[in-house]
Amino acid sequence: MDAGAHYNPFNRTHGAPNDTARHIGDLGNIYTPNSTTTWINITDSTISLNGAHNILGRTVVIHADPDDLGRGNSTESNRTGNAGKRVACGIIELV
Repeated sequence: MDAGAHYNPFNRTHGAPNDTARHIGDLGNIYTPNSTTTWINITDSTISLNGAHNILGRTVVIHADPDDLGRGNSTESNRTGNAGKRVACGIIELV
């Protein structure tokens, strides 16, 4: 199974959650102290659970490094935020 690239149906560059030009899947950084459990709650006006560009069945991926939010002045920064390797993931579904 492969999570694929960042969800980007509008062909925009990588950005921060509050940027107007960003991938739908650009949800920012998670900061976790070593060896602890982290709970996250994401509120976002761009993502949706219904409609043509909903995120149900897509993946949420945690990367090893901080995301530079597309400000790294490189092709990789505009594509992935230089966030490093993927270390965890899950499928988004209704519970």
